Amino acid sequence: MNDKNARIELRVTQSEKKKIARLAESCGLSQSEYIRQRTLGYAPRTVQPDVFFDFYQTLFRLCDEVVDKISPETERRLLETVDEIQRQLLLPEKSSVKQIREEVATWQPPASGPSKDG
Repeated sequence: MNDKNARIELRVTQSEKKKIARLAESCGLSQSEYIRQRTLGYAPRTVQPDVFFDFYQTLFRLCDEVVDKISPETERRLLETVDEIQRQLLLPEKSSVKQIREEVATWQPPASGPSKDG
């Protein structure tokens, strides 16, 4: 059941809209889902080319084939490497609140009006 019934309207420039559309498409997401993930602190990953998934499947098959032929330490390191590939290339990255604030600060022009000092 889809309980998403709240709506947020957002105004952007034409160039910002094009950039959002391009980034969302590169991640295989709708613009709404892309903005939702970014707003909630996630950095969606771009969709990997098919050759990557062929490689990834081959790597898993190799892991299965060698599991009985390698030391427990080598097996552990191999599985850690596979997990790291997944984490770095497939899973969205979650930013901390501090990282989000720092990123947003770079988007905003300096506030106009009186300074804090005067």
